[in-house]
Amino acid sequence: MSYKKDCQRDIVYITQPTSNIMRVLGAWPSINKEYFIDKRIYKFFLISISYILLSCDLIPAILFWIMEKTTHARLQMIPVLLYNFMVAGQYAIFIFRDNQIKRCLKHIEEDWKNVINANARSMMLTSAKTGRRLVMFCGILMYGGAFTFRTILPLSQGKIVTDQNITIRLLACPGYYFSIDVQLSPTYEILFVIQLLSGLVSASIATGTCGFTAIFVVHACGQLKILMDLMRNLVKKKWQAGYEVDKKLADIVEHQIRIRSFLRLVQHTLHQVCLMEIMTNTITICVMVYLMMMEWQNNNTAGVCTYLLCVTNVTIHIFMFCYTGEQLTVQAEEVATASSELEWYRLPDKKARSVVLLMIMSNTPTKISAGKLIDLSLMTFGQVMKTAGAYLNMLRSITE
Repeated sequence: MSYKKDCQRDIVYITQPTSNIMRVLGAWPSINKEYFIDKRIYKFFLISISYILLSCDLIPAILFWIMEKTTHARLQMIPVLLYNFMVAGQYAIFIFRDNQIKRCLKHIEEDWKNVINANARSMMLTSAKTGRRLVMFCGILMYGGAFTFRTILPLSQGKIVTDQNITIRLLACPGYYFSIDVQLSPTYEILFVIQLLSGLVSASIATGTCGFTAIFVVHACGQLKILMDLMRNLVKKKWQAGYEVDKKLADIVEHQIRIRSFLRLVQHTLHQVCLMEIMTNTITICVMVYLMMMEWQNNNTAGVCTYLLCVTNVTIHIFMFCYTGEQLTVQAEEVATASSELEWYRLPDKKARSVVLLMIMSNTPTKISAGKLIDLSLMTFGQVMKTAGAYLNMLRSITE
C-alpha cells in the first residue's frame, strides 16, 4: 500500500483550521513555486485592511490613555493597549517571516511524503490531531471572548443617563476621537462595527499564533515518536549482517538530525512571538485581576464578570502555549530514556559502539523557548502566574 496518496489529504487535515484563518489575514505562505502577481496584490490588500482595522482600535486607545488624567482609567486601558500592540507585532512577524514559515511547512510536507509504514503514519496522525484540537479550542476561546467583549458586554450595560440628562452609549474600547461626537447615529454604529471587526482580526491573529506553534511543535513530537520506534527496531533481534545495522543506524541518525534542524528553524521563526505572549500576558493578568478586585469592592457585577472572563481567556491561552512546549520536552525525554535502555548487546560487537553517540545525541535537551530565554513548559506557566501575583501585590501597594 502507498501512503503517499494520503499525504496531501493529511496535510490539509492538520493545517486547515490555521490556514483558513491566516489566509483571510493574508499571512499564510504559498508553498507552491508559482506565485503570481495578482496573489501578491490580493495578500497586500488583506494585510492593509487588517492593519487599518487594528489601527482604528489602537490609535484612539493610545490618544485616550494620553489625554486621560485619572489613574484608574489609564489602568483600564493598559490590557487593551498591550493586547493590541502584541497582536500587531505578531502579525508583522508572520508577514516578514513568510519564507521561514514556508520552509517549516515544506519540511512538514516532505515528512508526510516520506512516511514509510502504517505505524509511522498513525503516530504522526495522533500528534496532528492533538495540535488540531488545540487550535480549534483556542479559536473558540478567542473568537468567543472577542465577540462577548465587543458586543454583548457593552450592549448589556444599556444606555447611561448623566446628571446633565445626556444619554451615553458605551463602546467596548474607549477612545479619543477629537471633536467627533461618537454618540450620534450613525457614528456610534459605525465605530461599534469597526471595533467588532478589529476584535475579530485580533482574535484571528492570536489563534493563528497558537495554530503555527501547535502545528510545528506537535509535528516534531510525532517525528520523535517515529525516532523512538526506529531505535527499538534497531535491536529487536540479533543481526547477522553488518550492513543491515549500518543502514538502520544511518536512518536513525538522519531522522534525528532532521528533527533538530526542523526545531532550530521553528525556534528561529517563533521565538519572538512566544516571548510577546509570555511578557504581555503576565502583565495583562496582573492588571486585570487588580481591576477585577476594584470592581468587586464597588459591587459592580458586570465589571467583575467582564474581567473574570478576560483573565480566564488569557490564562488558558498562555497555558496552551506552555502545554505545547511541555509535550515536546516530555517526548524528548522519552526518546532519551529509550536510547539509554537500548539492548546494545544484541548488535554486532563493533556496531554496538555507535549506540554511545546515539545516546549522547538523544540526551541533548530538546525544547522550544520564548525569545531564547524562557522555555515553554508547565513550570514556566507556574512562574508566569507567580510573577503576575507578585506584580499584583506591588501594584496594590503603590495605589493604596
